[in-house]
Amino acid sequence: MRFGGDWSVNKDSKKLMSVKEKITEYNREKKIGYTLETIYLFCNPVLLKEEGKVYRMEKCGNKNERELVERPHSVVVDGDYILKAVLNPKDMKIAIQQIKGPLTFSGSAAYGSSHEIEHLNSEDIEGIPFWDFEYVLE
Repeated sequence: MRFGGDWSVNKDSKKLMSVKEKITEYNREKKIGYTLETIYLFCNPVLLKEEGKVYRMEKCGNKNERELVERPHSVVVDGDYILKAVLNPKDMKIAIQQIKGPLTFSGSAAYGSSHEIEHLNSEDIEGIPFWDFEYVLE
């Protein structure tokens, strides 16, 4: 929660993964809002199902530039132990609870889950380099 974003780590024969979902609530009349963050922490996550394809640009922490990768649109993930933390900046509260899986993610949280599980499985994240794109001046 401190640094934000999705992350993963192998530590003492445990695999840990964090995935974040963000939802912005905005009152158009009052012109004020806040972004609610829901962070899931998995111990020994397992990717049970993937569905769909999304082509997207990603930059992995150990690479210098973004690459074009293929990710699932939705995933089903389970783990030995799952914590859910809801960070509400408006109320300045963080609600934490242990939950049971499996959980279904779509969109950004699905891409993040797929990416982090690749890291946990010691797979290199390979994509098409940014420089391989065709640049078209219009």
